[in-house]
Amino acid sequence: MPPAARRGKLVLKPARRRDKMREMRAVLLSSKPLRSPRPTQRIRARRRRALGLVAGCLLPIGCSAAPRRAQDVAAEPAPGQEAQHPSGVKVESGHWFGEVKTHVAIPILQKSFFWDGNGEVDNAGVGLRAFRGLGDGWALGMGFVAANWFLSGNDVQSGEIEAVLRCYPFSGSHFFIDGNTGYQQATDAIPPGGTEWNFCFGFGPGYEIPLEDGMSLILAANYHHISNALGRQSPHNPSQNEARLWIGFAWNF
Repeated sequence: MPPAARRGKLVLKPARRRDKMREMRAVLLSSKPLRSPRPTQRIRARRRRALGLVAGCLLPIGCSAAPRRAQDVAAEPAPGQEAQHPSGVKVESGHWFGEVKTHVAIPILQKSFFWDGNGEVDNAGVGLRAFRGLGDGWALGMGFVAANWFLSGNDVQSGEIEAVLRCYPFSGSHFFIDGNTGYQQATDAIPPGGTEWNFCFGFGPGYEIPLEDGMSLILAANYHHISNALGRQSPHNPSQNEARLWIGFAWNF
């Protein structure tokens, strides 16, 4: 008996050893892989909450990093260039622009500048003007002013047709000076003791505040005189001097 058999050990021949190894390999390959246990409902809920928090944090970042629209990029000034400001109303030669505005008037008693004025009737009104640019900072226009004169009894209403000459004395500035003359017709004598009709003229400074290209806010203060031209010695020519404060809008058309 071989020595190994005498010690109680099983000795396999090489051929049988190879067959045994093949059987063990086949068993291992045919066996199913181990699966992890299914997660419980609590674990699934925690995973959903975690995914929700991550998505909530990433969504604002993704939105802020979204590419800008082409018009937004085009509207921004290039590096080294200043932002473009609105130019307001254009008054170059051949350009038309209109004005709509409202005023309040403060009477100036007695003589002012070179003209007498005994009238002291407060008034307010609205005006509409149309201008055409002449070039070199000049514009010529026509306008109409409707006013209400506040008297202790019945108020008086008037309409005034005017011609206006405007000058922008400083190149590139929105400061201007107006001069106007016209004819006024009222529903009763204005000032009291005078006549229903009067001639008028005025002048004064103003300033445009550009709102956008082709539109501006208008602020102005004008000296305004009305008289029926019957002469300073006539009792039917009280006349009136006043300061008219205007605010309105101008636009190109």
